[in-house]
Amino acid sequence: METTNPTELRKKLKEKLDAVSKDGETIIVHRSKAEDVVMIPLSEYNGWKETIHLLSTKANKENIQASITELENGAGESREIATLWK
Repeated sequence: METTNPTELRKKLKEKLDAVSKDGETIIVHRSKAEDVVMIPLSEYNGWKETIHLLSTKANKENIQASITELENGAGESREIATLWK
């Protein structure tokens, strides 16, 4: 994780954006008179949003937890991804 300020971010914008998108770097932009901002890759943001959505209902959250518990207790099956759509 890296911290920068708006002035440095402007000077090295392409470098910072490349670090976020190519290297998965998280950059916190410290702003003295406003809330700080976090820059993360879009794929990570989308993953967080999906997780929030999946856990947004009690029933779905319980089903996911039950599935995790089953897997931890050895009740899962291994499958090849290619066979899932046949």
